[in-house]
Amino acid sequence: MAGTVPEHDDVLLSTERLCVVSDVDTVERRIEIGAGVTLAAVQHAASTAGLVFGVDLSARDTATVGGMASTNAGGLRTVRYGNMGEQVVGLDVALPDGTVLRRHSRVRRDNTGYDLPALFVGAEGTLGVITALDLRLHPTPSHRVTAVCGFAELAALVDAGRMFRDVEGIAALELIDGRAAALTREHLGVRPPVEADWLLLVELAADHDQTDRLADLLGGARMCGEPAVGVDAAAQQRLWRTRESLAEVLGVYGPPLKFDVSLPLSAISGFARDAVALVHRHVPDSPEALPLLFGHIGEGNLHLNVLRCPPDREPALYAKMMGLIAECGGNVSSEHGVGSRKRAYLGMSRQANDVAAMRRVKAALDPTGYLNAAVLFD
Repeated sequence: MAGTVPEHDDVLLSTERLCVVSDVDTVERRIEIGAGVTLAAVQHAASTAGLVFGVDLSARDTATVGGMASTNAGGLRTVRYGNMGEQVVGLDVALPDGTVLRRHSRVRRDNTGYDLPALFVGAEGTLGVITALDLRLHPTPSHRVTAVCGFAELAALVDAGRMFRDVEGIAALELIDGRAAALTREHLGVRPPVEADWLLLVELAADHDQTDRLADLLGGARMCGEPAVGVDAAAQQRLWRTRESLAEVLGVYGPPLKFDVSLPLSAISGFARDAVALVHRHVPDSPEALPLLFGHIGEGNLHLNVLRCPPDREPALYAKMMGLIAECGGNVSSEHGVGSRKRAYLGMSRQANDVAAMRRVKAALDPTGYLNAAVLFD
């Protein structure tokens, strides 16, 4: 969060020229790439080889894999393949003293000493600069079926999400606020597949047809109408359009106030209710301030965006919302990282001894505080 905003005399480092993409190893299902390669380029290389990369984001055309590893990004396929860290099988890192650490084991099981690559994934560039990565690829499922379901109550959607997240073959499980879907129709001309207060996008993928199985599972969900179902690629693409358009439409009124959080599924309905009340209580003279919720319901990873919040009210509202997240048993950072904006709230999600241990790791690898001094720690 605010990761590319320099403080004081900081210098920003771009990795966009680290753009080498090697040939896909189709036998071991892996690919070596530079840290500045975009997600879209990795996906294209994998697809050309008949494979799939496990992480997908709406910002695939601009997101770089080095940045994604640094924040341990999740995204649209986390419920099936896991976070970015679970795709990294090797990396090159430039340490603050100029040493280059290379860890690229060719075996699948390697328990030789510390798992150093895991230390740099999610470290937000505070321990070293990731310059290259070795990424795991996956077989491409031959069958896919997608549905968008409408719910009148968020609690009913959460129950459906809880059911689907452990289903074999689950490929995507996305929550969409009906008010956000209405904005995509109003401003982008993207009509939501169903009309409801809350939408759930579900996708199953396997090596056999999942259509009947999806229909059986949806029969147990408390939907408020018939779902929209896509069994071919064109129909599935249409069903995804509302979800894919959210990042663009949420900026239509200017930069929103953003929160990237993870919550227990049991706390999501209460959090959504209390978050709306909190916004209205702290921005009483701006009735147009609009809190919208979307995200990856399978992991409880939610993105709360407050549109049209007056800038002078943002600091107080931000602090109160962070407190609410902690009260609900959530974490203040899920997949976007702590960055500089959330560093003051690290203690809400980590105990003092935990933070102290992280500081010792930072001091050992970067004793002068050379890298990202304004990130993670207050």
